[in-house]
Amino acid sequence: MNPAGKTALVTGAAHRIGRAFALALVEAGAHVAVHYNTSANAAAETVETLRAAGGRAESFQADLTDPVQVETLYRNVNHKMHSVRILVNNAARFDLGDVSSSTVQEWDRCMAVNLRAPWLLAKNMKQDLTNGSTGKIVNVGDSRTARPDRFVYSASKAALRGLTTGLANALAPNIQVNEIALGAILLPHVDRPEHQTPKGDPLDIGLIRRTGTLDEVTHTLTWLIENDFVTGETVHLDGGRHIRNLR
Repeated sequence: MNPAGKTALVTGAAHRIGRAFALALVEAGAHVAVHYNTSANAAAETVETLRAAGGRAESFQADLTDPVQVETLYRNVNHKMHSVRILVNNAARFDLGDVSSSTVQEWDRCMAVNLRAPWLLAKNMKQDLTNGSTGKIVNVGDSRTARPDRFVYSASKAALRGLTTGLANALAPNIQVNEIALGAILLPHVDRPEHQTPKGDPLDIGLIRRTGTLDEVTHTLTWLIENDFVTGETVHLDGGRHIRNLR
């Protein structure tokens, strides 16, 4: 698919990797819907940046833990920007907690954002593209899906991998669905404990022994969108982190 002129919805696009995804899509000619929950100022700045780059962009607020707001988000983007043809499920909760300390409330919130929202948005996309139009869905996962310090988060990302293959089967042939399983890309926020990595592995890096770059991440996204013969795949963009312990 050529992204030019297509509407792309990127969840969690106000900052960090989501913002980079949005900018890459605008540079490829797409019209970008910037989703945010509480980061209104950051979303407004991102929209300004995308427009300055010559793209069309609008911001849309929604709390992805609320299924009604997820449905409304999709309808609002369609109403204001036309049918969504590219969906990037980037928004995620990154909760800290092991199997014993995690609560039912944390489980429900994490699964709602990381798993249920991508399913609901994909479901809406399928219902919308009924005239033979094609679409692309890219889920943003994690190359580590068994982190004991982030038990619920890891479980949600493992389930997202299953959702990716399930959706690829269910939505074929019109909609291709793939996943980018990220490793260490941006350095952790040193002032935010929830972004700290375990002691003894400060960058949690893989065989290539460095963090990935935003250009490498966005190139992978645009490649998955432009390639029409790839679906149901997980691209491990982690410098070999997922096989590091096999040596």
